[in-house]
Amino acid sequence: MHNIRGPCFLMFFILFPAKVASLENGLARTPPMGWMSWGYYMCGDTCDTNPGRCLNENLILSVADTFYNEGYQEAGFEYIIIDDCWSEKRRDANGRLVANKERFPRGMKFLADYIHARGMKFGMYTNIAEVTCMHYPGSKNFFKLDAQTFADWGVDYLKVDGCFIKEESFLNTAYIELGRYLNKTGRPIVYSCSWPYYLKYIHNKHVNYSPIAKHCNLWRNFHDVSLEWPAVVNIIKHYADQYPKLVSHHGPGHWNDPDMLILGTGELTQSQTRVQLAVYAMMSAPLLLSCDIKHITPYEKELLLNLDLIAIAQDPLGIMATPVAITDLVIMYVKKHLPMKGDKIHSYSFALVNLDKFKRRMSFKAEDYGLNSVDGYTVMDVFSKVYFRNVTVSDLIVADVPPDDVVLYTLFPL
Repeated sequence: MHNIRGPCFLMFFILFPAKVASLENGLARTPPMGWMSWGYYMCGDTCDTNPGRCLNENLILSVADTFYNEGYQEAGFEYIIIDDCWSEKRRDANGRLVANKERFPRGMKFLADYIHARGMKFGMYTNIAEVTCMHYPGSKNFFKLDAQTFADWGVDYLKVDGCFIKEESFLNTAYIELGRYLNKTGRPIVYSCSWPYYLKYIHNKHVNYSPIAKHCNLWRNFHDVSLEWPAVVNIIKHYADQYPKLVSHHGPGHWNDPDMLILGTGELTQSQTRVQLAVYAMMSAPLLLSCDIKHITPYEKELLLNLDLIAIAQDPLGIMATPVAITDLVIMYVKKHLPMKGDKIHSYSFALVNLDKFKRRMSFKAEDYGLNSVDGYTVMDVFSKVYFRNVTVSDLIVADVPPDDVVLYTLFPL
């Protein structure tokens, strides 16, 4: 970037203040944490035949109550987000979206108020086409009206899909336009885009992340997670492979989103649960659960409320950990974060991830990854919360990592 000074630089901001302001809403300074309906409940509109997967008012209230009563809110899980299939199939006489009257009889403003009264935040979903991915009303031709409707309802987070858009050019303008209308409402609304996913996987186009990072708080880059371990592995491998292209656009206010956590679904072993949480925390990724909140196991709850793990995930620096591939299935992630000793010596975390089917011995020396505290470091096992060793930067740290598992250490400077 050129180093511009003087009258020309000042004139730019005088002439274009609205445009500049629209690029940064000041939100999502750390990755969002919470719950989202889609991964587990999917469309959830067949409540008579499938009541266990019903997307309705009672479900959202139960998630809010669980977060509030069982410590999730204090750990940082604050967003409760309704995905597709929440509306009537037609807009009202004034063109406004309407919540499904059977499943959400008291409407979305009621849910928002209920969630806000408990100190949490409310999220919703739309699509930039004329219909959503599941053929409910989309927002095309209604961006201004829908933005104001979401604001009037008290929405704090909006996930915006991109199904059924045939023109690449519309993707590149619609997300910007809708985001500006959201900002113009004056209500702070975290803006989650699927823009890069549709460019790459539907339109087969190169993705320029610069405008996406300017106009969106987070964005989906890759396929939806499904409720199975191989899908999680594919996501992990994708982001490790794409790290060089993604890292420069990732940070406070602007996050790569690898999709939802599938804890609480019964599909992961304890070790696989550790892997998904550890990798997402190291990536500074959003931590959005999608499950029947009542089916989270005691062990899963213990992991989700592990504040040492959450501190890595929510670190204010927002650094996306560097993946160091030992093999295609064995990866070490290295992340610099707070707290610091003085103003120069950071703490670091190392996640030793084994996606292979055999136990792997993994090792590292702190000095090989830029750690330079002359007084050394104390090493904490994040999952057990045990400080088990002090090391110098040249000491070898070794761990035997079982199959489909992870060892996660944080090194604090002494």
